[in-house]
Amino acid sequence: MTDDIFAVDGRVIGSRALATRRKLLDATAKLLAEQGILDLRVVDISREIKTSPATFYHYFNDVNEAILELASEATEDEKPLVDHLKPGWTEADGLRRAGEFVEAYMTFWDTHHAVLRVRNLKAEEGDRHFRKVRTEANLLLMDALQDMIRDGVAAGRLPKTLDPFTTAAAVVAMCERLLGYQPEMAKRGSNKSTIRDTLATLIFGIITGHV
Repeated sequence: MTDDIFAVDGRVIGSRALATRRKLLDATAKLLAEQGILDLRVVDISREIKTSPATFYHYFNDVNEAILELASEATEDEKPLVDHLKPGWTEADGLRRAGEFVEAYMTFWDTHHAVLRVRNLKAEEGDRHFRKVRTEANLLLMDALQDMIRDGVAAGRLPKTLDPFTTAAAVVAMCERLLGYQPEMAKRGSNKSTIRDTLATLIFGIITGHV
């Protein structure tokens, strides 16, 4: 059973209205990727699906609210990435599994990059709603990464000076920041394969203590 979704006026949305709401979200994501947040207007989103701004405001108070919903959906798509971190990467296939994690993360990022950039920007600007969504998303991976790092410290593979939370945060930050620069890196000869392999090797070394 799925949770009810409500319109702005508090009424539960029916199946036909849900379809319209979905179209508005998809149009928001499309236009966000094409033109960015600064030029994105309700009238543009509405025009994309051939409806009126009044229809948009039936489901969302403003553009930010629609993007916030897209960011929450992205968090749901991020959850399967945790499977790549369990169990740890200490076996012989550890580097390969690190590569699979990075590959999956890159796919996730490429799918949601426009929304994730806005989520992070709004969070950095202090918007508590976007900050909450970003924190929930980051903790999904950071909790699993912390467990891996604690195991490494306990086994003597990693130095005791490593703080698991800080290290996990650094890994997540590295993934987000690096993948955000992919277009610029491609201009300098770094293709997706080299980015994936390099990032996987770096993360593998950080988490396991192996090179």
